[in-house]
Amino acid sequence: MKFKRAGMVTKLLLLILLAVSMTTFLNLRSQAKTLAQQQAALEEANQRQRQENEALSAAIAEKDDPERIAEVARKRLGLVAPGEIVFYDSGN
Repeated sequence: MKFKRAGMVTKLLLLILLAVSMTTFLNLRSQAKTLAQQQAALEEANQRQRQENEALSAAIAEKDDPERIAEVARKRLGLVAPGEIVFYDSGN
């Protein structure tokens, strides 16, 4: 009878251990899925930032280009070259 009781306690302990292990496993699996989603979002943000950095680097490389300076002066500042005539369409 003593052996049978020890077997019952052992089975109960194994069942509890199995339940705790499964709960821990499922929790870790959920955390891993969440972290994988966060990693994907961060990689996407990183890629966008790299593209923006490349565009800014290209703009810095072109900063002394006379054509680029003239384009910026025309579009952003509304300047014209000497001798040019500007026509504005007032029909719109």
